[in-house]
Amino acid sequence: MVRASAIAILAALGSHAAAGQSAAPPPAFEVASIKPAPPQPPGRVSTRMSADAGRLTYTNVSLSDLIGMAYRVQHNQISGPAWLGTERFDIAAKIPDGVAMDRIPEMFQTLLADRFNLRLRRETGEQPVYQLVRGKTALELQKAESSGGLSIGFNPGRAHVSGKVTMPWLAGFLSDRLGRPVLDRTQLDGAYVIALEWVPDSTEVPDGAALDAASPSIFTALQEQLGLKLAATKGPVEMLVIDRAEKVPTGN
Repeated sequence: MVRASAIAILAALGSHAAAGQSAAPPPAFEVASIKPAPPQPPGRVSTRMSADAGRLTYTNVSLSDLIGMAYRVQHNQISGPAWLGTERFDIAAKIPDGVAMDRIPEMFQTLLADRFNLRLRRETGEQPVYQLVRGKTALELQKAESSGGLSIGFNPGRAHVSGKVTMPWLAGFLSDRLGRPVLDRTQLDGAYVIALEWVPDSTEVPDGAALDAASPSIFTALQEQLGLKLAATKGPVEMLVIDRAEKVPTGN
């Protein structure tokens, strides 16, 4: 009887101690600077993201870019005000010593909540999607040491994009271009050199520019220039519904 009582007392003390311990704080950048990005030249949008040697530098990124990276979703999975994709920022941050690079998305979640007062909720529904898969031809991809973002521009009647990115990043880019979620199903790890040229939609080209009918569509360009393919299907898609976000972040 004494033994049972002693065990009960120890269990109670252990429960009390556990309840008194506070949960570990979410990972956060040691310091972060957020500034409005300068205007880009007409007809070109260049976004750069790099993280190396404990420093993170993002150039000309939208809040939609950051939300997608923080929560591992694509732009078309984010429902919120239009300015999420138009207002752009330059971000420089220091990653705390000993924190693994794969914690960067969680650190951005903390940053978005603290500096942009971001509040969101999740919803799931079935939608038309594209799956990015390997085509029937050989892959025309060269491995890259790291992902550094994509730069898109327009020549007369043509769109072209180049950079070094992962396949999920490429899927996110294609999602924005096509207006439909693109899911990475390539099973290709790491970053690759991307160089792609196609005939854009008429709404994408600068005013007055004529389209080059001899150039391929983005679907054909993916197959001929990268060895990848977009397959249309339907599937469950998680949506992030933005309930609140500040257009001007709090001070550095």
